Amino acid sequence: MPRQTIDLSYKVDWLSILDENGQLDKKLEPQITEEVLLKLYRGMLLGRRFDDRLLSLQRQGPIGTFAPTTGQEASQLGAAAVLQPLDWFLPVFRGPVAEIWRGTSMEGIILYYGG
Repeated sequence: MPRQTIDLSYKVDWLSILDENGQLDKKLEPQITEEVLLKLYRGMLLGRRFDDRLLSLQRQGPIGTFAPTTGQEASQLGAAAVLQPLDWFLPVFRGPVAEIWRGTSMEGIILYYGG
């Protein structure tokens, strides 16, 4: 779908590369190398597995409050992957996937949730 302007008292540019049926508009598809796509995919898989482990630890008691991130991996990585090395990044609730992408060790995240 082409970029559209939503008529409000202010203007918001909105862009969707998928139409209402989920079909990709090839001319709007971002140019991302296969290497970067694989790195992002691996990051999402690692994040999902790590999330499973943290949820298991939380249910068993070794760590405290933990909000699962399953299903949110792509939104975390999409936001974190475009940051530059000197850009600020503040970990948030449901942010471990982005934290790992930015270099936080999984051990450090487990220790954080373990208090």
